Amino acid sequence: MHKIFISYSHQDEAWKDRLVAHLGVLQEQGLLEIWDDRRIAAGDDWLPQIEQALNSASIGILLITANFLNSKFILGQEVPRLLERRQKDGVRVIPVIIKPCAWQHVTWLKPIQARPKDGRPLSGGTDHQIDADLAALANEIAGLLKRATATAPATSFQPLPPDQIFTAKLPTTHRELFGREKELKWLDEARADPHTNILTLVAWGGVGKTALVNEWLNGMAKDNYRGAERVYGWSFYSQGTREDKQVAADEFLAHALSWFGDQASQAKSPWDKGVRLAELLRQQKTLLILDGVEPLQYPPGGLKDQGLQALLKELAQFNSGLCVVTTRVALTDLSLKEKTSVKRIDLEHLSPETGAQLLKSLKVKGTEAELRAAAAEFNGHALALNLLGSYLAVVHDGEIRKRDLIPQLTEEEEQGGHARRVMESYERWLQQTAQSTSQSGFLKFFNKQDQVSPELSILYLMGLFDRPASEGAINALRAKPPIKGLTSALQNLTLTQWFFALKHLREFCLLAEKSEHWPDSLDCHPLVREHFGEKLCQHNPAAWKEAHSRLYEYYRNLPAQYQPDTLEEMEPLFATVTHGCQAGRHEEATREVYIARIRRGQENYCVAKLGAFGAELAILSNFFESPWSRPVSDFSDEQKAAILNWAGSRLRALGRLREAAENMEISFSAFIRQKNWEYAAVDAGNLSEIHLILGEVKQAIVYGRHCVNFADRSRNWQQQIIQRTALADALHQAGELSTAEGLFREAEVMQKQGQPECPYLYSVRGYQFCDLLLSQVRYQEVQKRASLILEYATQQNWILDIALDKLSLGHAIMLKAQAEESKDFTASKDYLDQAVQVLRKVSMQHHMPRGLLARAALYRLQGEFAKAEADLEEAREIAERGEMNLHLADYHLEACRLCLAQSTEGMAQKAKEHLETASAMIEKMGYGRRKPEVEALRHELEALKI
Repeated sequence: MHKIFISYSHQDEAWKDRLVAHLGVLQEQGLLEIWDDRRIAAGDDWLPQIEQALNSASIGILLITANFLNSKFILGQEVPRLLERRQKDGVRVIPVIIKPCAWQHVTWLKPIQARPKDGRPLSGGTDHQIDADLAALANEIAGLLKRATATAPATSFQPLPPDQIFTAKLPTTHRELFGREKELKWLDEARADPHTNILTLVAWGGVGKTALVNEWLNGMAKDNYRGAERVYGWSFYSQGTREDKQVAADEFLAHALSWFGDQASQAKSPWDKGVRLAELLRQQKTLLILDGVEPLQYPPGGLKDQGLQALLKELAQFNSGLCVVTTRVALTDLSLKEKTSVKRIDLEHLSPETGAQLLKSLKVKGTEAELRAAAAEFNGHALALNLLGSYLAVVHDGEIRKRDLIPQLTEEEEQGGHARRVMESYERWLQQTAQSTSQSGFLKFFNKQDQVSPELSILYLMGLFDRPASEGAINALRAKPPIKGLTSALQNLTLTQWFFALKHLREFCLLAEKSEHWPDSLDCHPLVREHFGEKLCQHNPAAWKEAHSRLYEYYRNLPAQYQPDTLEEMEPLFATVTHGCQAGRHEEATREVYIARIRRGQENYCVAKLGAFGAELAILSNFFESPWSRPVSDFSDEQKAAILNWAGSRLRALGRLREAAENMEISFSAFIRQKNWEYAAVDAGNLSEIHLILGEVKQAIVYGRHCVNFADRSRNWQQQIIQRTALADALHQAGELSTAEGLFREAEVMQKQGQPECPYLYSVRGYQFCDLLLSQVRYQEVQKRASLILEYATQQNWILDIALDKLSLGHAIMLKAQAEESKDFTASKDYLDQAVQVLRKVSMQHHMPRGLLARAALYRLQGEFAKAEADLEEAREIAERGEMNLHLADYHLEACRLCLAQSTEGMAQKAKEHLETASAMIEKMGYGRRKPEVEALRHELEALKI
């Protein structure tokens, strides 16, 4: 059993007892044994017992006070031995700052991460806060011990039940793995290292990332996965190397959450789903494989998908198992503070020696020098060498010197150029084979002079898919009548001939081996799919469109329900849209599938019910020639503008504000050209809001003036109200309070005329007006109007409006309690908790920081600093990943106030740093509203002589 050694001064025994009470919960569960010197019986020789405990401890906890740091025995006996074992044996040493003291100046102590976070003394908190901090420490220790237990040496492991293993989504690879002993050892070491939470394998396509992971998993399976309690694998790989391919993690998150036992998750936003999945993964020792995440990355390496961002960020901080990620582009989302828990392997190409060994295994003949030279010529690219070896063996009797007949291509090596050279040769050879056996009845291809073999037909079919092809889909393509120049050679094949053709392609390394999970499906390497897909599209566009049209018809009829209810059930409809657009049936796919069956008209089902923003954005990408700026030319101008608007709203909801702004600017210009003033006003208002959150206040005002102008030209009284408040909000943030209030009042007069039953501005407009009033500490007026519009929103069941109204009320009641010097924040907390909870459900990322920052201020006033810090950190993370600079400035201001509230020298210095950052941002953005707050905080710091 793991032993916990507590080092403390006897003058601080009461604090030791409080810690023991929390650790005792774990001791009762058999997770650990607590040791402190009170266990030494009277008359016993105490020094040997202390030494024995120090030598056997798994974790040492130091209760830091001035008394501790003045104890000669502690500093002379206990601390040196713990530090020695920390360096040699990896023993965890955890300092806990109990009372304010000059611990930052103690040389040996300063580099060790202390608890609570940032070295905040426990004694400064309320009883509730102290218990919360000690409980958090106990939970952290429980996690550390579970991970340590997971990596303890064992001679054998219990077999893992089949229902605890899911690897069906991982691609199948074939043939023996060569020259990867070093990398396999690194994977083993990462699995055994309790400090490694994530391992990334980085290499270009075809180098062998997936094959390496599969070989390692096979070895792990033979050893019962070496103590892992669950194994889960998922592949995101898509067609070839296309960077414009839009893929979402929504289906993965939905499936994984369900598989790990989250049947009724309240998490709605992609980020919350990622966080929730990480929580489930930590409950048991889990081996998680994420294969081919590059479709979810921007070209520099950052993740587009927020669910995957959240999952990896959480696992980087704490993971009871190991997550292995394969990608073509190194991940850049994992921050430096998590660097020690995230390891990266850059998978090298095969050496000439290993490449020669691989070629020999494929029955290629030549001298050792010739084989090594060939391996070097093909740059040790694993896929290229497998294709080269099989090609030479089949076509040239294995003669290595015949490689000179393989054409030179201009394709970049990193993008699979060497592999494409061999594929080009295979294609020519298969065409020649078909020509020489014309008596087989194959139809002519392309230029009506070449003929196509069954093997080549199958390869062209594989180029139609971006995932494994099901038996049903292949049969739909092979059905009569034949697709001219594509499936004629497959029409009259017997089952034996069909399997013979598949066997050939697998021997050629052009088709993947049979999947044990989906034995009737066909799959191949993405580079193979891309190569033959491009050839078919370029040289026989009619067959390309006809084939995709058949797949469109096949997938549209596949779901059991016309309007499926879950993401998994909806997957065929996503494929329907993709194939329909490839067939040139854009308008039909949009109207009959996307709008009618996925979106469900105004119900907006996929987003509103399933929270699948990423999946819907991936669908919308099919309607673009270049996401997110140029819809396909088949659409009318009105349809193009609508599609741009749909994509922009999804990007904004996902917090991808910069992309949303670029998209909406194009849509805005399109509506102006159409003289559609109403929609132009809507886009201008959205752009004003987005630029405001991005911290571009002047630009927000420019678009705010545009939206008022176009709203007036549209003569739509509702838009006239909405867009006046958009401009008013931008002016408020710029510090032009009186002008802003005038616009709000003007809009409210229009509101009373148009909707007498609701005389106050409501929804986002009502929240914005309340925000202005609260900045002037007019909380009584806010309480009155927010209560009335909350009642109205509740009657209409407007979820976002309800959240914003409760946010206004919670903030107003908090200001009232401050003004009246009351310590009763109960009502305020209830409203703010509800507001944050509902904002999570509506998945509007740009609103979330508002709720979190308001609640952080409340926690600060209540002295619950750890909770305040947690809300602040979440607000910061959301703001940073969405480039929400306005919210980032607000974060730094509230963080400054939180540091000042903790009244220590170290915190005061941090407060100054936060204020300087906020001040610089506010000045640069023209965020005039916050300038008085900056000055007030600066005076407070000056009074402290900081």
